[in-house]
Amino acid sequence: MNASPKPLLLIFFFLFTFTALTACTAAPENPDASATDTAITVTDTAVTFTDNAGVTHTVNKHPQTTAVLFSSFADIWTTAGGNISVTVGESVERGFAAHGVTLVDDRAGKTVNTELLIAAKPDFVICSADIPAQAECAAGLCEAGIAAAVFRVETFDDYLRVLEIFCALNETPDIYETCGIQIKEQIDGLLSAAAENNTVPEKRILFLRAGTSAKATKAKTADDHFAAVMLEELGCHNIADDAPVLLDGLSIEEIITENPDAVFISMMGEEAAVRSYMDGVLRLDTWQTLDAVRDGRVYYLPKDLFQFKPNARWYEAYRYLYELLYDATP
Repeated sequence: MNASPKPLLLIFFFLFTFTALTACTAAPENPDASATDTAITVTDTAVTFTDNAGVTHTVNKHPQTTAVLFSSFADIWTTAGGNISVTVGESVERGFAAHGVTLVDDRAGKTVNTELLIAAKPDFVICSADIPAQAECAAGLCEAGIAAAVFRVETFDDYLRVLEIFCALNETPDIYETCGIQIKEQIDGLLSAAAENNTVPEKRILFLRAGTSAKATKAKTADDHFAAVMLEELGCHNIADDAPVLLDGLSIEEIITENPDAVFISMMGEEAAVRSYMDGVLRLDTWQTLDAVRDGRVYYLPKDLFQFKPNARWYEAYRYLYELLYDATP
């Protein structure tokens, strides 16, 4: 299933079998993925937008054969009312695509079987900017005139823009309102409440993404984990921002020196195994010197909200952190 991609000549061969009208405008030589044009143009029949690779696409509404190569985007696409014809195994496992759809990767989409993808004749392909194989595949498809958009979602605002594009393509403005605009209003209200409650100096926290070994367990900042962004917005100061050495692993010396008020742990892999490993770490004498550990302010974050992007559950994720930080319901 994970065969190496075929040459681009194959793409051009199959291009002539496509009936959907799509267009891609090439990206600049060095596109800034964080500064793409945010304008979305909607006509009676099509939607024009710029993706995170800096490529501008015009895609017909209600694409008939959509390929979604990343499970988090499969979540957003189906929320917006779209159907999935081609995807990856993780999208099926998470319940966003039906069993029996064409799979171009059995797992999370880190490889792409280009031959199967092209044979499915998609009229719209949704890719992740964070997976090199998908970004490369999208560039080749765009060269062939097939709309293959590359997206990156790291914040709620990123999610809101992708949802807006997907809802425009599926003509579901009511879903954009309920799963986008209304959630934004709830988050804005919660952040205002956090600002009012945070009358003391910033809460100093340590945010960790934990696995089942020291090598797999690292401190993360707002630059590389969306939950760290959320904690910052809720009035926290992450000590990892002050100690770059933490990014290469767990420097207990730095952590003891900083002595954070709380530790937040996002889990990768099987939750019980991660908890078992981290519980063992936290029982070590060095970790027991931390106020957060002694006083029970170490929080394991649920995977469904803090490993995968929460998407339509962004407010629920913000509220979860708020209640831990302020010991109150917003």
